[in-house]
Amino acid sequence: MVEHDRKARLAQAILNNRKQRLDGLPHEMFGEFAWDALLHLFVADAASQRLDGHALVKRISCPASVMRRWLVFMSEQKLVIGDGDGDLSDLLTLSAEALAAIETYLAHTTDMARSLFSSHA
Repeated sequence: MVEHDRKARLAQAILNNRKQRLDGLPHEMFGEFAWDALLHLFVADAASQRLDGHALVKRISCPASVMRRWLVFMSEQKLVIGDGDGDLSDLLTLSAEALAAIETYLAHTTDMARSLFSSHA
């Protein structure tokens, strides 16, 4: 659980960093709504919370129609459980496969950062 919490903090830091790009650059340059949704669901899972599509739309500043399409896609890809038809009111959960893939990505990100900073210390 502690390791999952560390990874959730890293996921939240990635989300924060991605949002900071908007401070000086055009919003239109950044549109990875599905990835942001997965990270938000990962962080929510670590906090024992569940989000629905409306919450994701608000957190990501994504048009509802776009989020609906991504939710259908992510459901078809077996990444998200709880929505298969784009209903933004459904509570969403990451699948075990999605959780494992995100945890692997975050572990690799941590390893790369450690390697980068330890070699330049």
